[in-house]
Amino acid sequence: MRNYRGRLVMVAWSALLSFAACANITVNIYFPEKDVKSAYKSLEEELLQAPKKEQQEAPAESPRSYLQQDRQSLLAMMRSSRLTLVTEAMAQDDLSRRITEEIKSYPEVIAAYKGIGRRLPTLNQLRDRGLVGEANDGKVVVRADPSQVGEADAALLREENSDREVVINGMAKAILKLTRQEGASANLARVKSQASETFASIRRDAARPGWWVQHPNGAWTRK
Repeated sequence: MRNYRGRLVMVAWSALLSFAACANITVNIYFPEKDVKSAYKSLEEELLQAPKKEQQEAPAESPRSYLQQDRQSLLAMMRSSRLTLVTEAMAQDDLSRRITEEIKSYPEVIAAYKGIGRRLPTLNQLRDRGLVGEANDGKVVVRADPSQVGEADAALLREENSDREVVINGMAKAILKLTRQEGASANLARVKSQASETFASIRRDAARPGWWVQHPNGAWTRK
């Protein structure tokens, strides 16, 4: 009888230790939300917006002496060198920048951003009409009667969400890699969930007046 009770105690302790180990893994997951949000915005500014028009050439300056030109050139070089050194020193610890550069090395994410950019004008029209809204998981969903959304628009939403899934998954992988956390499936799922919520918060912030947005608590409102 004592042996039986002893085995039960051992089993119970093993179960508790296993649970504690799993809980420890969950607690120790690091998610740099501020840097992730900044990286998302940098990627969108670079990959979604049309290139800026080339600036017109500035009018020619009045003639100056060679000595003045050489002096100003030397001062400009010195200022540029100091600025470069300061910028590089700051960039060494800039996690946001490193996340951005890491994700830009993922061809599937670049392709996804291009797809999102192509669909943006049509998607904006659907949001302006109140037919679709931004969910709190980073996806876009139908808010009107489904019959009001044609098959072509429904297909566009599926493609949009597929590309967003690629972007969010790439962000999760980059975070685990750059923060040197284990890429186990449980860790990836947890970081991906937070990456989705951060992506959704950016969509809410960027929403135009009248667009449907879903808040973290699940409530839907028009902005």
